[in-house]
Amino acid sequence: MHYAEYKHTDPHLVHALVDVFSFAAISVNGSKGPRIAHAPLTFRNGQFPAGALEFHLAKANPIARDMKIGVPVTILVQGPGAAISPSWFTSSFPQPDSDRSRTAPTYNYISLIMTGRLEFLDDLALQTQIRDLVLASEPEGGWRTEELAPDLWQGWRRLIQGYRLEIESFDLTAKLSPGEIPDDKVGVIAGLLERGVLADEGMAYLLRGYEGTSQSLVSLVRALKHGVGTSS
Repeated sequence: MHYAEYKHTDPHLVHALVDVFSFAAISVNGSKGPRIAHAPLTFRNGQFPAGALEFHLAKANPIARDMKIGVPVTILVQGPGAAISPSWFTSSFPQPDSDRSRTAPTYNYISLIMTGRLEFLDDLALQTQIRDLVLASEPEGGWRTEELAPDLWQGWRRLIQGYRLEIESFDLTAKLSPGEIPDDKVGVIAGLLERGVLADEGMAYLLRGYEGTSQSLVSLVRALKHGVGTSS
């Protein structure tokens, strides 16, 4: 499903996706094959246009033995995704008996794959990453790391390792197809909202506002973080 027309190269969109869909899959080639772990990311400015990522993992995680300085790592951020039914292409196929023999169901989605090489965070940088992660996740007036008992704060940090990855390259796919023709968009949005499961409402919001540019997608993605376009 990776078609050239759905690719984006704007680093600002990378930043937006990491901020909004921060929980990522982290993959490294281990001695017995690929290993995968999951962690929320913190976006940082970096030496490359797409920026850098910071995260932490438990030292007891099996992947930790393969997470060495300089090792190549691939990180996947997955945005909203939704199955799209041809029965929603109401402009292309307006009648119940319309010939739909040359169309098929598809899937709309946003996916960001980033690659780079690992660096280790020192303890001060790790503390900053954890605090920033808490601030990004907690509600206004919510829990803060300063509330944590000092002995726990120090002890828990000994059990985790912080990492940094400069984003050397990325592959960003935003398949937001409106249907067979642009006029089908209305039917697709209506179908998503009627079904209303999983990421359907978010996908409907993106489709409604998407103008085909990375700039329009940046603002739409950031709005999702604040519940715009969802029933929540």
